[in-house]
Amino acid sequence: MGANKGPSARADLKNNRLYITVSGRLNKKELDGLYTDIRFCVADLQPGFAVITDLSQCTLAALSGLSTFKKITDHLIGNKVGKVIRIVDERRIVFKQILNVTALMEGYTPVYVKSHEEAEEMLSKF
Repeated sequence: MGANKGPSARADLKNNRLYITVSGRLNKKELDGLYTDIRFCVADLQPGFAVITDLSQCTLAALSGLSTFKKITDHLIGNKVGKVIRIVDERRIVFKQILNVTALMEGYTPVYVKSHEEAEEMLSKF
């Protein structure tokens, strides 16, 4: 596919899900844009919505984006997020970065899986 097109978010209203995709290196400016996109998507979802975040192609997240990452998480919690699933490649540095940051946040407990199919299968059980 070529160059990194930046992070993206989309709402699936029928299934009440938020899909977030992040690839390449994530910088603060991109994360700020993603936060705006997420806010627009969440406005159309019902409480208890599920989130699938694909971080499997993300290589590194800028530490300067931590405050925005927390704002995103707080926004999801404030809008009554349900199940949170993250697709990760455990060999990438970003996996350890996100794991450490998320461990500090109350009310937000993601489940980690290795593929989009595994994430969808997990949500189909709820």
